[in-house]
Amino acid sequence: MWNLKDKVVVITGATSGIGRAAALAIAKHDPKLYLTYRNNKRGQNLLTQLKKIDSNLKIELIKCDFSKQDSIRECAATINMKADHIDVLINNAGIFNVKYRETHEGIENTFAVNHLGYFLFTNLLLDKLKLPEESRIINVASEAHDLLNRLNWENINFSKDYGEGVNAYAQSKLSNLMFTYLLALRVSINNISVNAIHPGVINTGIGAQDRSWIGNFLKILLAPFLPRPKDGATSIIYLATKNDDGITGEYFIDCKQAISSSYSKDLEEAQKLWDLSERLVNEEFSI
Repeated sequence: MWNLKDKVVVITGATSGIGRAAALAIAKHDPKLYLTYRNNKRGQNLLTQLKKIDSNLKIELIKCDFSKQDSIRECAATINMKADHIDVLINNAGIFNVKYRETHEGIENTFAVNHLGYFLFTNLLLDKLKLPEESRIINVASEAHDLLNRLNWENINFSKDYGEGVNAYAQSKLSNLMFTYLLALRVSINNISVNAIHPGVINTGIGAQDRSWIGNFLKILLAPFLPRPKDGATSIIYLATKNDDGITGEYFIDCKQAISSSYSKDLEEAQKLWDLSERLVNEEFSI
């Protein structure tokens, strides 16, 4: 097992669901934790729980709204200032909108949070992950990526046919995988492993931002049948703590390598997504 003691671990969306479960599990390995939160009360609740594990834990809570690019930049700048390196970055913050919403930048909210949040945050922190020894990036994707056979290039926002948000969510998770595979190739010379996981269909707080009758009905109906968040964090913990085996650019389900859709592995399409993402965040990243 890879020893996380005193290693620097960054987890986004750490105050609920899978992110919270991952933070509580990883804290037992005594790393230095940087945890992002959006809700003050949830942030303090998480801190209380973590201190029960060990009152001497090294924890920094940093507020970040991943629907706002300025907030992502500010959060990344804070971590870059405080941490001299990063050993593990876990991109987990996510959202599911059942109604169409746009960010301040005019980007559909699900795509902005779930994909552009990963893209911008990771690139802003990447220099801190370039270490003499292995560092790790873990992206929380989803089997939902397979609901689409391509990105909706003609209407990336799904503004004309949003429906109940399923396609927008699937597109964001497909983007997570495409980003993972291309980034893994780009940073392979830097000894950074980049892998993605499917956490399973978990009873988390995702979608809680939407209070439509459809969303509430589904959450009430399905909640008793869904695994707990700690089960969804299993593959995250596995990738964060397994011995260095050189595996990168892979997709994991239940701690085992899995096969994602053929389109998700199309590197030409992934490069188009990278180029679009740079335009949407108004910044170019050379790796």
